[in-house]
Amino acid sequence: MTTRILVVLGTRPEIIKLGPVCRALQRRRDVETHVFWTGQHIELARGLLDLFGITVTHNGAEIMAQPGLAGKFALMMQQIETVLRKGNYDWIVVQGDTATAAAAATAGFLNRVPVAHVEAGLRTGDLASPWPEEFNRRVITLASALHFAPTARAAENLRAEGVPDANVMVVGNTVVDALLFVRKHVLQEPYRPIDPVLETIPADKKLILATLHRRENIGAPMREVLRALRTLAEDGDKYFALPLHLNPEVRKEVLSILGNATNVRLLAPLQYPDFVYLLTKAWVVVSDSGGVQEEAPTFGLPILITRETTERPEVIEAGVGRLVGTDYQRIINEVRALTATEQRPLLSGANPFGTGDASERIAESLLARFPQTIPARAAS
Repeated sequence: MTTRILVVLGTRPEIIKLGPVCRALQRRRDVETHVFWTGQHIELARGLLDLFGITVTHNGAEIMAQPGLAGKFALMMQQIETVLRKGNYDWIVVQGDTATAAAAATAGFLNRVPVAHVEAGLRTGDLASPWPEEFNRRVITLASALHFAPTARAAENLRAEGVPDANVMVVGNTVVDALLFVRKHVLQEPYRPIDPVLETIPADKKLILATLHRRENIGAPMREVLRALRTLAEDGDKYFALPLHLNPEVRKEVLSILGNATNVRLLAPLQYPDFVYLLTKAWVVVSDSGGVQEEAPTFGLPILITRETTERPEVIEAGVGRLVGTDYQRIINEVRALTATEQRPLLSGANPFGTGDASERIAESLLARFPQTIPARAAS
């Protein structure tokens, strides 16, 4: 009996985290895997589909041309529904907390196709932070039949909301699988960065990798972070690499403060192997990204999180990350403390997000747990 699975993705992080899942499914007999691509991140996704060997079988059309999140969401649901009605799928697989994932999960639920949610159970408890991701992930939970939690804490969040134990599996985070796969490639000598600009980053300075893009930080909070980075760059012993996000508001803020700063390299959006390459060189990461909070522990890198809350408290508890908010002086103090020695402050200890076998465990479960074996969700 062939199991038919539709994997839906649209952003760069979704490709990275579902790429290993697609690879694991492709290695199994009696599985037919189709991929719906919404195109939510087009430039940022360049090269990633090929890197993970993903063949797109269904392309979303005109989705990103829609004004506003609601318009995009509605068109995604409509187009995914059309594919579901024709495909006779056993599962629809989504990842994380994007508009793509929420729209696909809703379409699956409304068309009675069981939804499997990869990276389930993350919560901040605040619908405004991060926005709209916290809303999206709660919607996806309601629509899902099977929940692949990255950590025990995430699983407990689901149980607290009434999801039965039988519907929840703690598997680790597939980003670890992706990182180990790409790092093996990057560490092969000699690795030549895809973007040749990376070869000009000075080796005699302490590299700080920074990423900024959160909607709730745009404006005064982001300017405080950028001012702190500019001040730190003037110390002389540090060098900042910051990939510019495509959001025009973010780009405007970054260019206005760091556009002519010394010891700062503003980069075009990086292809994933180059991002991993920078992680192998960095001393510290400063970021408001959720995904980077998961990537830093795999490399033993301390991360300063420029947010007030995190849905990944395991990073804090493991001693890898610190919530610094957008406080100018605190960011300066923390970065200087982490770069005060002559050796990279690499951290040891178990990775809270797993050992790199999450994708295999997900693939096995999708084949072993047919939808009819999944109990109905408890009333909440």
